[in-house]
Amino acid sequence: MDIKDLSRCLLFSGLSPDELEQLLSSVQTQERIFEKGDIIAMQDEVCNRLIILTKGSVTAEMNAPSGKVIKVEDIFAPQTPAVLFLFGNKNKFPVQIMARENTETLIVYKDSILKMLSLNQKLLKNYLDISANYASVLAEKLYIMSFRTIRQKLAMYILKLAADKSVAKLDKSQDALAEYFGVSRPSLSRELKNMQDDGLISANRRQIQVLDREKLLRLIRFE
Repeated sequence: MDIKDLSRCLLFSGLSPDELEQLLSSVQTQERIFEKGDIIAMQDEVCNRLIILTKGSVTAEMNAPSGKVIKVEDIFAPQTPAVLFLFGNKNKFPVQIMARENTETLIVYKDSILKMLSLNQKLLKNYLDISANYASVLAEKLYIMSFRTIRQKLAMYILKLAADKSVAKLDKSQDALAEYFGVSRPSLSRELKNMQDDGLISANRRQIQVLDREKLLRLIRFE
């Protein structure tokens, strides 16, 4: 494990390599290597450890009651999946975490994380910031998913990106956006074309021009 690489992780932001090395030496950690396709954590398994990706990447998937597997996101080193779920009375992994390539990890168990957080205020603030940001992103996604149609989801997403401007630049590819919405890529592409045909937007690759803001707003107001 390269401490300099690990220090790029948001959790350790502001800590020098020496500070980080000293902090990690004060607790028990475990380095583990997973091959492509290996399950790193099961959905609904007790989240009793922090998994820090040091090399490689993982896929987070959710198994629906219907048996359908829904891809949630890809997570790349040096990130920490499921930070938000380490504490609490129902601290379980909400998704299955699987290596999407050969992946190296640093495993730090809950008691060690508590000790590290008590020893370093920078680390404590980073942990709280990451948890708060993750909760905000999760709340936003839940809000978008509350809309029933792809058109409503797109309207909400485009208006958020555009803010008070007339042009929005998509921050995800169509494949990634389809995964984010939980729909198929062809369905997403078809709805983008339909919205253009209806004069709501004009799309040029990732650049979306808002042509009728009021109609887009009515879509998400359920009017």
